Amino acid sequence: MKKFCVSLFAILMVFCCCACGKKDNLDEIGQNLSLYNISVDVDVETKSVMGNLNLNYVNNSDDVLKNIKFHLYPQFFEEGNTDKVVASTILNDAYPNGMSYAKFDVDGVQVSGQDVSVIYSGDCDGILDVSLPASILPSDSVDISIDFSFILPNCEHRFGYGDNTINLANFYPIICVYENGEFDTSGYNSNGDPFYSDMANYVVNVGVNRDYVVAGSGVRANESIVDDRKQVTFNANVVRDFALVISNKFEIKSTKADDVTIEYYYFDDANADQSLRAGADAIKTFSNLFGDYPYSTFSIVKTDFIYGGMEYPNLVMISADIENQDDYMNVIIHETAHQWWYGLVGNDEYRYPWLDEALTEYSTLLFYDNNEGYNLSHSEMLNAYKSNYTLFITVYQDVLGDIDTSMRAIDEYDTEPEYTYCTYVKGVLMYESLYQLIGKDKFVDGLKEYFNLNKYSNATPDALISAFESASKTELDSFFDSWISGKVVIR
Repeated sequence: MKKFCVSLFAILMVFCCCACGKKDNLDEIGQNLSLYNISVDVDVETKSVMGNLNLNYVNNSDDVLKNIKFHLYPQFFEEGNTDKVVASTILNDAYPNGMSYAKFDVDGVQVSGQDVSVIYSGDCDGILDVSLPASILPSDSVDISIDFSFILPNCEHRFGYGDNTINLANFYPIICVYENGEFDTSGYNSNGDPFYSDMANYVVNVGVNRDYVVAGSGVRANESIVDDRKQVTFNANVVRDFALVISNKFEIKSTKADDVTIEYYYFDDANADQSLRAGADAIKTFSNLFGDYPYSTFSIVKTDFIYGGMEYPNLVMISADIENQDDYMNVIIHETAHQWWYGLVGNDEYRYPWLDEALTEYSTLLFYDNNEGYNLSHSEMLNAYKSNYTLFITVYQDVLGDIDTSMRAIDEYDTEPEYTYCTYVKGVLMYESLYQLIGKDKFVDGLKEYFNLNKYSNATPDALISAFESASKTELDSFFDSWISGKVVIR
C-alpha cells in the first residue's frame, strides 16, 4: 500500500512446483479466470479518457448468479463525495493547484450483446449492479460490455495527474469479490488501501499522444504509432488489478533479476542505477525467501503521488516527493514486497490491512538482513519502530486520554496516523515478537508455507496463523489475538 516511510526517516500442485524448481505456468493457472479486455483512449491535453471494458466473467462461486456488482472507484473523486480520498491534513499536498474533481460516467452496459438495466448503490454510487438476462450457473461465464468515460482530477493520487505524470489506477469497473453468498461492496476510505479483488486475466489497449511513454502492469505485447497517436497493448495473466502511468518525461533503465526483466521509469533521478538495483535486489531476495516471482516483468515507476508509494501487480508507484535516496530505495523495497503480500497472496485490505501491510513492512526488514550492502541494521530499525510507536501512544494518550491500539478495519480508525502506527509500526513489532518466539528458520518456513498454500487466491488471518503454527508446531491463536485485539502493552 501507500508506503508511509515509518522507518526512521490445490496443495499437491504447489508441492510439485516447489520441488521441481520450475516457475508456475500462468497460462494454465489462468484458464478458468475472468478476462478483462480494456481499451482506453487518453487525451493528455484535457486529461479525459474514453474507455470500454469487454469482460468475460467466469462464475467461480458455488451459487447461481442473477446479477454482478462492480466497484466504480473513480466516483469517490467526484465533487460532493463525503468519503474523502485523502485526509484533510494533506489536502494541500494532494491538490497543489487547488481542489479538483473527477467526472466519471458509465455510458452503456450490455450483457451478451443486449442492453440491460443497472442500479447504482453504495456510498457515492460507487457500486454498479448489473442485472443478467439469464442466470449463470457455477463454472459458466457471461460476456459484459461497459462503456465508460472520465475526466481526471488534478490530484497527486492513484487516480489523477500532476506536473509530471498521469496516474490511471483503479480507473475501470472491477468486479466485487463474491464470497459467503454476496458481493463485497465496501467503499472508499482515505486510510490505507480500500481494495479487495480476485485474480483475473487482462488485455489492455492504450491510445495516447505519440510522445508519451506508457508504463503498465504486465507485458508490453505491442506498440505502434500512426500519425500523432501511439497504441500500446499490455497482457497480464493471473493478476488482481491493473494500473497505468503515462508521461512525456520518462526515461527508462532496465536490468534482469534472474529471468525477470525489471524496468525503471523515471525523471530527475541522479541515482537511477541505485534505484533500479534496489528493485532487482528485492525481487531476488523475496523470491528466495518466500517463493518465486512468477511473472516475466516488473516495473518501478517514479510518479506524482502524495504518499511514499503504491503497489499494483507487476508495477509499483514511487513518489517523486521523496528526496532522500535511502528513503526512496526503502519505499521501492517495501512496494516490491507487496508483489508477494497483496499481489500473489491477496487479502481483504479493507477489513484486515495488517495482513498485507504489516507483513510487507516486516519483509522489508528481512530484506536488509539479507543485503548487508544497504548498511541498515535490523536492531537499529527495530529500536526506531519501538521508540516511534511508544512516543505516538504517549502523545495520543496525553491529548485524548485513551487510544484503541487494536489492529482493525481501515474505516474504524479516526485518523490516518492512528491507522499507520497500529498497522505498520505495531505490525512490525508483532512480527518481530513472533520471530523471537519461534526463531528465524521456523518464521521463514511459516512465510513460505503461507505463500505456497495461498498464492493466486485470497487469504484470511486464520490462514496466516495456521501456516506459522504448522511451521513452528506451536499454538499461536492467543499470541495473535493479544496483538490484534490491543491487549499487548509495548514499553
